[in-house]
Amino acid sequence: MSKVLLREYYALCEGGVCQDLLTESEKIDIQKNGSMYLTGLMQCAAKPNGNMRIYPEDILSREVQNYKKLVNENRALGELDHPDDSVINLKNASHIVTNIWMEGPEVKGTIKVLDTPSGKILRSLVEGG
Repeated sequence: MSKVLLREYYALCEGGVCQDLLTESEKIDIQKNGSMYLTGLMQCAAKPNGNMRIYPEDILSREVQNYKKLVNENRALGELDHPDDSVINLKNASHIVTNIWMEGPEVKGTIKVLDTPSGKILRSLVEGG
């Protein structure tokens, strides 16, 4: 099986943060600790993704519900680059998903950028525009 680079891009809210989508505790974390949260579109049903896969809304909705379990357990980590497989290498973790939900066919979410080497790269990419 040949490897294909996943290239997904969705515009972020201004400055990468949609204030109205953050919880009060996330807003406080930003103010007190300088944390960075990013919110926005993560996936869209019935449209080709970066791997040219199309997921029906019912399947995507089911998987979002399953993924929420990881989110609620603070185990929904992500890497800066798309990993080669579904296993996240902790040494490459750049962010943690703090919330995920469906709005019609769209999967939206909030991530917290971690203070890791990959997280620092992600932060500087966002701050650099």
